[in-house]
Amino acid sequence: MTSQLMADDAPTPDLAATQPLRRRLLPDWLAIAAVLGLFPVVHDVRGMLIAPYSLDEAWVAMSVRFPVTDLMAVTSSTPAGWTLLLRLAPDADYLRLVPLAFHLLSVVAAYLFARALSWRTAALARIAGLGCAGAVLLLPAQQIRHDLKQYTADAAITLALLALAAWTEGGWSRRRLGILVALVPVGMAVSHVTAIVALCVFGGLTLTALAVKRWRRLAESAVAGLAAAASIVAVYLAVSARGNNGSLKDFWAANMPSLSALPGYLSRQVDALTPAMGAPALLLLALLACGVATIAVHGRPAAATAVVLLPLAATTLGVAKAYPLLELRTSHFLLVAIAAVAGIGLAGAATAAADLARRWHPRVPHTAVAATISGALVAAFAASNISWYRFDGEDPRIPIRTMTALEDVRSAASYVESHRAARDVILVSGRGRYGFVFYWDQGPVRRVPHGNAVGWHVVLPTQPDIIFAGEDEPGIRRGLQRALDLAASRGPGARVWLIRSHVTGAEPAAWQAVLADYEVDIVTGGREPVALLTP
Repeated sequence: MTSQLMADDAPTPDLAATQPLRRRLLPDWLAIAAVLGLFPVVHDVRGMLIAPYSLDEAWVAMSVRFPVTDLMAVTSSTPAGWTLLLRLAPDADYLRLVPLAFHLLSVVAAYLFARALSWRTAALARIAGLGCAGAVLLLPAQQIRHDLKQYTADAAITLALLALAAWTEGGWSRRRLGILVALVPVGMAVSHVTAIVALCVFGGLTLTALAVKRWRRLAESAVAGLAAAASIVAVYLAVSARGNNGSLKDFWAANMPSLSALPGYLSRQVDALTPAMGAPALLLLALLACGVATIAVHGRPAAATAVVLLPLAATTLGVAKAYPLLELRTSHFLLVAIAAVAGIGLAGAATAAADLARRWHPRVPHTAVAATISGALVAAFAASNISWYRFDGEDPRIPIRTMTALEDVRSAASYVESHRAARDVILVSGRGRYGFVFYWDQGPVRRVPHGNAVGWHVVLPTQPDIIFAGEDEPGIRRGLQRALDLAASRGPGARVWLIRSHVTGAEPAAWQAVLADYEVDIVTGGREPVALLTP
């Protein structure tokens, strides 16, 4: 498929006919390899893989501890295909290989998206591909998405659908349209936003065919769109709907504004997201408009229409309370799509500048000028965001902190495991249970239904000396009292170890109030220290 996407752009047919396909595609493969080779320079891959799992990752990681027959029950709001892919990782401590793989796929898909446009020469197409892939690689928001969630898959599937749409539009056939349709259920398996992007892609194909009165293409686009919609509905009803619960809706309620609150909400969210985009909002808007125009001018008006429909669809779904709008995690696909289109806009501007230079001086090497300008613009973007690269989740120069850098239940569990005595009791905070149980990895684990966002809790049925507290003050008091009573029943010398992780919101104040009457001895350092309690 990758070879087809690149081979179909053949602006020099006479030369293409005399060269083997492999030789014609060699520059593309080298260009893709060069961009991917920069990935470990820009991203701290080793740090990404070995960092402890935060809460949002821990319950995803816990899914690999259960039999594959429990897949649907433990998937929750995470796509089932994503949960299944985690089982392919060689070790449970390296599950982030899955989001890393989609990170790389998003860069490749960005290259193919720009490459699939009808540029005047293959060289210009490759320059555009490098600019688009470079923008996606260097986007600061990509530095935040090292977590064990499906957000990198959202971005990769989005760009893959846009690339296939441009490819289909460039050489219309039912076979290409069928391939585009076939990607939709595959995408739905690992990314819920496939439904949003597919709607925009087939909407773009249909609206463009209608505008130019190509009735056969209109009919084929409509039928393909209906087939894609049917697969989306089937996957949603069979799998995805299971994760749509009241707790999850409540969690995202603040990111689904009413129509009257929309203007103020958009202003606040754009300001909040600007650092992660790496450029001022007005500049990005200008580049986005330039990118859309470049896509349309270079023979792909349907793909350009799909890009325009994306933010409109996202806004509509946000106001309809169906999907969070402009939130850093759930809208990652939209941020990456904006970066990719802006990258195409940079290439389009560079090509236009080279055209202008050649009008002034006919002997100016057009391709070299376009490459130089495009490269300089991408380099300027990289230089302006240099502090973001190899971001480990916490840096005084970066206004965003990630939970991956702030939580470390793994160290706490390891310390207690090596220092506790046989009669000791361990008290774990309510939301710390997932990470603790994952890293404790001793004895059987049982899943019990719960009314939280993921729909289940984990318990250790054969280890009564491990007690899980609640998340509010009464629940914390009950858990602490159980731990103290159990320690007292085991005689003098029994201690109570306290492990707390992801203690946020009102929970820190609740813990402070509950522990006010006890002597608390902090025994470790680090992000989430372990404590010993004395009545």
